[in-house]
Amino acid sequence: MAGDVPGEVPGGGSDGVAGGVGGGVGGEATASAAGRDGPADLLGEGTAWRVGELADLSGLTVRTLHHYDDVGLLRPDRTDAGHRVYRRAHVERLYRISVLRRFGVSLEGIGAALDDPAWSLDGALRAHLVDLEEQVLRMGRLLHRLAAEPSAGGGDVDVCRRLLAVLDDTAVAPTEPLRRVAVLVYADLQAAHRHLVDVFGLDPGPLHRDAAGTVVHGEVRTADGVVMLHRVAPEWRLASPAALGAATGMLVVTVRDVDAHHAAVVARGGTVTYPPADQPYGVREYGALGPEGEPWSFWSPIPSGAEEASPEGGR
Repeated sequence: MAGDVPGEVPGGGSDGVAGGVGGGVGGEATASAAGRDGPADLLGEGTAWRVGELADLSGLTVRTLHHYDDVGLLRPDRTDAGHRVYRRAHVERLYRISVLRRFGVSLEGIGAALDDPAWSLDGALRAHLVDLEEQVLRMGRLLHRLAAEPSAGGGDVDVCRRLLAVLDDTAVAPTEPLRRVAVLVYADLQAAHRHLVDVFGLDPGPLHRDAAGTVVHGEVRTADGVVMLHRVAPEWRLASPAALGAATGMLVVTVRDVDAHHAAVVARGGTVTYPPADQPYGVREYGALGPEGEPWSFWSPIPSGAEEASPEGGR
């Protein structure tokens, strides 16, 4: 399977992946409607589209559809004159291709997934998740290697050695830590989950309940990991901040724009302990209280070369 067509940008645009495809002869349905309703709203099995019509309806270019044909990903029927003709089955396959492309799956991976008799969207995305986790691991390793302090006076030779070490460091050891998971203990997991999502803006994860309906485990997520919400467990010496009247640790979350995040938390009724301020360790940071009064910090790195300000009210 050949690589992706040059210039194709997943997620939209003239060369990107449409939100869905739809329509028919005369353009009775629009691409926007298809993006909302999916291929089930297409016309009957007898409907056919030429390549230009399908390109207009799907938001893809003719060149992209030709490429899909060339690599065997989407093979249309042909007229006696050799013109490409797409029917309902082709459009439904293109819809699946578009969904997977939005998640960043390669064309080769999409072809393998769709041609598998046991294919399912859930299974395809789970397989893609494994690939993404491997990429994140390698990118994290590259980030730490490149951020390492160079040897004094090493110059270009030292930089080249570090880069070659990164290129050689491809094997993942069975005992190598893959990711971190933060665990926070709360007396009221459901209330904590609601606060972290509604006030701090973390992504909601699942809430798990026991047979009596009591929440016994929860999760919220940031872009780079999971924060687990753990029940109070005296047998493991795990107590909530509300019961202790103190916290033995805190969570720091990196955000894209710390001032915008601060304003949003204030607007949602959050309690701020100190406003955004530039810190001597290279970040702009503010503090807030979590759902049971424990401290949280949110920060954004200060761009390199930006004027350093004295911290005010920071921790």
